[in-house]
Amino acid sequence: MKQIITIQVGQSGNQIGNAIWNQMMEDCGENLDQKFFRKGIPRTLLVDSEDNTLDKIRGNKNLSYYDPNNFVSGKSGKCLTFASGYYGQNDLFDEIVEKIRKEQEQCDGVQAVQLIHSINGGTGSGIGAKLIYYTSDNFCDCSQINITIYPSKYENSVIYPYNSLLGLMHLNYNQNMGFYFDNDALQQMTENMFIYDQNYETYNQLLAFAMDGIYKSFRHNSYSNTNFYKIQTNITPFPKLHCYTVSLAPLFSYINSPSLLQMSKEIYSKRNQTFSMSLSQGLFLAQQIMIYGNTDVFSVQQEFKQTINSDDIQFVKWIADPITYSVCPVKQKQCDLMAFSINHHTAMGNKLNLLQQQYRTLFQKRAYLHIFLQDGLDELELQEAESACGDVISEYCCCNDQTDTTDE
Repeated sequence: MKQIITIQVGQSGNQIGNAIWNQMMEDCGENLDQKFFRKGIPRTLLVDSEDNTLDKIRGNKNLSYYDPNNFVSGKSGKCLTFASGYYGQNDLFDEIVEKIRKEQEQCDGVQAVQLIHSINGGTGSGIGAKLIYYTSDNFCDCSQINITIYPSKYENSVIYPYNSLLGLMHLNYNQNMGFYFDNDALQQMTENMFIYDQNYETYNQLLAFAMDGIYKSFRHNSYSNTNFYKIQTNITPFPKLHCYTVSLAPLFSYINSPSLLQMSKEIYSKRNQTFSMSLSQGLFLAQQIMIYGNTDVFSVQQEFKQTINSDDIQFVKWIADPITYSVCPVKQKQCDLMAFSINHHTAMGNKLNLLQQQYRTLFQKRAYLHIFLQDGLDELELQEAESACGDVISEYCCCNDQTDTTDE
């Protein structure tokens, strides 16, 4: 059995990581999945450029399941820019690499390396980028996965377009599966579930529940058993395009026993998306749907096909069968029947285009550029990042072309 090594970076990455491990341990009970755990300990490294977040985790009795040797924190203080994280944390990086090597030694083999982080700040974008460059080079036969917090509508940093664009460039070059979330969508989902205690802990719990719904299909016998490599193969038609989002149904606070038809309609609803983009502005490239509960794959396919046809859900025409189904008889604790969907949609190009415009607004005035240059960044890197982002946007735009090029 091959295992999965996780690296959670920065304040956001570590808080999300905590939520994911808590959710998985609650879901698994005593039968912890050895792909993610070793003797009850998560196969994860906890990384930050300062001590505060990791000290809080060390002091929390509810989080005592971590390996104390897998904490890595810097002494130079908080990284505010991509450049300070990428160029200014060499001692910290050497320690991280050594701990990754030791974690690898405790695996029978490595199936995937996944990074949990945010690209808004300097630690998650800068140290995260340096790590994925290392893991893609040293774990080249494994799936390279990122669970990434994308910039929201209102950020508390004015330089996030620089950080985010630079971070995305490295994700695009070195990763082959990316799960993207944003707090705007998570906030809207919690409101739809009538949860009015709005805070990051609540958002992280919802994100963790969504990711556990994906991981769960790896743990149980089901029709069309899946893993990261199969998902990557099914929903990545082009190597540069690997930005996925997640949706789930039902929002279980108001319905506990949904029909398949209800669930199929909800999975495409805007209110059930964990990433704020409009599915009506573009086309689905591919989709992986995971169903938990007492049903069969034929019924699932029939109901989803009916919803797609009646609600005019648009898929590209040049992929014959763009939806892959996985059906598992093990129920979720929250309701009898539940669906999770990994979506690959061309509307991601619109989100990237908006970020690129925000970057250009700053860069044309050269606003805040001196901070990045002082931390060791070359201005050409920003231009390369914009160009790389533009290439991905162009490819997503090309996928919107529905011209059928097959021979008649």
